[in-house]
Amino acid sequence: MNEAGTKWFDDLKSHVSECRRHRSFACRDSLSLVEEMQCRIIGGSLIGWLNTYGPRLLQERSVLAAHQGWEKEPFVIFTSEEAGLIAANEILAGSISTMAFMYADEFSSWATSHPDIDFRWHVHTWSFFAALDAVTLQRAARYPLLEGENYWLHREGTVCGPLFGRGGDHLWKWNGEVPMLLEECFNQWSS
Repeated sequence: MNEAGTKWFDDLKSHVSECRRHRSFACRDSLSLVEEMQCRIIGGSLIGWLNTYGPRLLQERSVLAAHQGWEKEPFVIFTSEEAGLIAANEILAGSISTMAFMYADEFSSWATSHPDIDFRWHVHTWSFFAALDAVTLQRAARYPLLEGENYWLHREGTVCGPLFGRGGDHLWKWNGEVPMLLEECFNQWSS
């Protein structure tokens, strides 16, 4: 990693430390049942990214690195909601020196004043739960819900460079006790 890239990431790690002083993560024991289940799902997704999906993407990126002016071994930024960051903290804490994790708004606000719009030094990966928009809800209706059940949409993706990213949404249902995966890659995208 060149000096500018290392400084960029060191500044980011300082920003993350400052953010944690002002907005720490809750204790896992304090999570609601919904948050705990989402923590487990996002944690599983992150482990899958670290072991399988991420290395393949980073290998593809390294092939393009010389032509694009990218570092061959970029820093990885993981963003999520609190349940996902609690999982990331348990999975990553102190183990990977080239990875940082934080809330999406913390990264976007920092990246505004420290741009790496060409993705020379970093890739961004995320995993979180989102509300279903009207079109997605209409499509999800092919999986009827029983009374008291509702849909969950788990969004995840990675951007490795301009016009180089992949992601998808996974449709779950929640019955108040146990989540059930209805369809993996219910929505997907690539560039």
